[in-house]
Amino acid sequence: MKTLITARFDRNYLDLLETITTDYSFAGYGVTGEKMPVPEMKEKIKGIELLITEFEDITKEVIDAADQLKIIVCCRNEAFASIDIEAATARKIPVLRAAGRNAIAVAEHTIALLMCVSKNMSLTDHLLKYTDELTGVTYNDGGGKRAETMSEWSMDPTAPFALYGGGPEMYGKTFGQIGFGMIGREVAKRARGLEMDVLVYDPYVSQEAMDYLGAKKTDLETLMKESDFISVNCNVVPETIGLVSREMIALMKPTAYFVNTARAKVLDYDALYDALVEKRIAGAGLDVYPVEPIPAGNKFLSLRNVVLTPHLAGSARDIVGHQTEITLNDVKKLLAGEKPRFLCNPEVLG
Repeated sequence: MKTLITARFDRNYLDLLETITTDYSFAGYGVTGEKMPVPEMKEKIKGIELLITEFEDITKEVIDAADQLKIIVCCRNEAFASIDIEAATARKIPVLRAAGRNAIAVAEHTIALLMCVSKNMSLTDHLLKYTDELTGVTYNDGGGKRAETMSEWSMDPTAPFALYGGGPEMYGKTFGQIGFGMIGREVAKRARGLEMDVLVYDPYVSQEAMDYLGAKKTDLETLMKESDFISVNCNVVPETIGLVSREMIALMKPTAYFVNTARAKVLDYDALYDALVEKRIAGAGLDVYPVEPIPAGNKFLSLRNVVLTPHLAGSARDIVGHQTEITLNDVKKLLAGEKPRFLCNPEVLG
């Protein structure tokens, strides 16, 4: 099976690849770090039977140019982001995806954001390195030696211990999880590992499916009212757009923290900003935004009770191994006449 791989690929899985094909080549983003342009892709795909891609745009043009294509693999959670699934389906070409490839990475990032904001880690790190607020010295390059005259850190009311300490422990608190898919379950596992009680809002998942984690299914209003930490980890579908609304944010405790590592469309950012400025909630961690990259002068950049990261939650070096293993195993299933785990267009199998 002649195979073209433009995705990042973990070479530790070459043996697994060679149980499928020994006729393979690497190109595109996985080699150069830049997407192969559509015109080049149209030429490159001729004669290819199996395409394993990640960020290349596999448009109808590309699919129409693929004279031998039998399987498309997209090493992303959402294949529709770069694959014209309708065009592939019209050609009866199965499209596989790498669902859950970054579930662990996002879950760890979610907990890290909550810890950073609730324990003032990012704020005090910044103040130590770049301002004189804690040290009496300005470090223009973020490093350098401390001045010998730096005042002692004391227990008085203006010292860091009093100003920035005193964040809540997670132990024994209530963790609200919005969404209980592959990422949500990994987040909930880590919340349970920190010995928090977990409330879950997900109308599509039963209580029985949550029992193994000791999580409790509830409605969104109850979750917003009772949780000390809240995480959004659901997909964007019509029902979730604007789900975390101004009305929902108004239900939160003044001591509660909120984090969004899912999608911006789920959250009313203006309402969250107002709640943070007015100290109606304690803090937030954000990894996704209505406009990306986040523009200079964005109002969240001025808030001290927010930790911001530039859409990094789903990124970790281990993800390449995960996506390689997930997709190759699904290709093997498909070729063996079995139903793959993550098939975007099952109708092509009849």
